[in-house]
Amino acid sequence: MHFTHLTPKPSLDDAIVAETLQILSIKLPLSVYGVVAARDSVDNNRNLLFAHSRIAPQRIRQHNPYLRLIGPSRAILCRDPVRFEIQLKVERGAVSRDRALISATRDFYVRHPGVHTICFENHFCKIELCVERLVETIQATICSVRVVKQGTRQRVESRCRVSCSTTSYSRKIIDGKPTYVANAPSGEVVLLDRLKKPMPSGSEGYLDLSRRVVSVEHEGSLKVVVQTCSSSGDIIAEGHVSLASEYFGFSQKKFNVDDAELEVTVAWSLLVVDKDDILRPVAV
Repeated sequence: MHFTHLTPKPSLDDAIVAETLQILSIKLPLSVYGVVAARDSVDNNRNLLFAHSRIAPQRIRQHNPYLRLIGPSRAILCRDPVRFEIQLKVERGAVSRDRALISATRDFYVRHPGVHTICFENHFCKIELCVERLVETIQATICSVRVVKQGTRQRVESRCRVSCSTTSYSRKIIDGKPTYVANAPSGEVVLLDRLKKPMPSGSEGYLDLSRRVVSVEHEGSLKVVVQTCSSSGDIIAEGHVSLASEYFGFSQKKFNVDDAELEVTVAWSLLVVDKDDILRPVAV
């Protein structure tokens, strides 16, 4: 959230609206631990998308073969090629029996907007990394999704799912008047998928999101969706809220899931071109 608080106002070279990659999903039908990360031209550091240690591997089920993502921690700039790194192992009881599943690195660059699938494959597995290239974006950080008031019919605490998508708008002339028309929404980004884990005690109603950062078109909106599910995974109730994008500052709105009341808080920020530029001391 480098530019959420614009004081003092950064120069135009420091803060930009630019093309970014939205990480939608990573599909792998196995039980694994390790790291999946991305590196871009902002600082060339690892931006973790998935990270599980051996003592807490993710056990992937056949009906849901997707890694539980924890990132990115900031928007992934894609002006230049983005490097994806995968280092995963299969946990098989004793450490000596663990097997290296895949270790791969690939540079990815695409000029055209839309959804793209990057495949990593060897003799043991095939991984599908689904990304979406968005143009002229800013960064939205979902600071919190909080249950303000539990309902009598619907309690939002366990077995809930939180996701979001973004929508951009195009300016068109209709009947001689300029009108903004919504384009097709972007792919879904899952922020929390909790089927059985209860809300932590002392959380004061805050849902423990696994992901928080998404890219949003600078003339668009962010839609946050909360669903409550049964033990079998069927959707019982659903509520959503849309927030218009901002260049900086915070947005906060309340919405309902059946008769339960929730509140979402989002921080907005322009993107960083080069992290060294904003960390360099300013000459007096």
